Amino acid sequence: MAFRVNSSARVARETLGGADRWFARLSQRSRDFVQAQVSLRHFPDRARVYSAGDAGDGLYRVIDGEVRLMAYPAVGREMVTFVARGGQWFGELSVIDHGPRPHDAVCHGPVSLLHLPASAIAAHAGNDPAFIGQVALIGCDHQRAALAYIGSTTGRPGRERVAGMILAMAGPDPRIPHPVLRMSQEDLAGRVGLSRQHLGNLLSELKEGGVIAIAYGRMEILDPERLAQHARPDGVR
Repeated sequence: MAFRVNSSARVARETLGGADRWFARLSQRSRDFVQAQVSLRHFPDRARVYSAGDAGDGLYRVIDGEVRLMAYPAVGREMVTFVARGGQWFGELSVIDHGPRPHDAVCHGPVSLLHLPASAIAAHAGNDPAFIGQVALIGCDHQRAALAYIGSTTGRPGRERVAGMILAMAGPDPRIPHPVLRMSQEDLAGRVGLSRQHLGNLLSELKEGGVIAIAYGRMEILDPERLAQHARPDGVR
């Protein structure tokens, strides 16, 4: 694991606040604890924050960049189970049940994270047992997001699912004219519930229409507005 650490309290004060919904729900005592204990870590592209099977070392919050939680359902296959972006916390499961990490946490691009150590959490929870319940709410937020995604995609045509997933996973940024999704087509097919062949046909149509460009392990969005139209029920036909 390659990273640099910055323990500046100023960084914690500047990055935690009302915009962080989980942090805002904490008691003042717990907010003070989090701000005092977090440190800032910087990771390069493709670095692993932690690996499946590692002991849980605490909570993480994304400041900049993107961290993908990867599972491996079969030999030679990988699946993105969650994408953490700016302002999102992750790593809560091992903090709650003290079990090993269930995923690889892999950086896509340079990443800056706040880290709240497991040892500090355990000490604080000894004096404030309700804090672990607050940690569990992070998992509740993730579960609700997963259920909302399932509900929003069930029954939708494949083209809408593919276009919507590419937009969501690429993390459109107005500062970046052509966002890039770094993901294998096999993984994308699994995420949207389509066969690899069906996905390939849909991606070819989007490519021929000048909406995306395709290379090995990546898809570049050439026309975000047009892709968004494809993602809407009343969009392009």
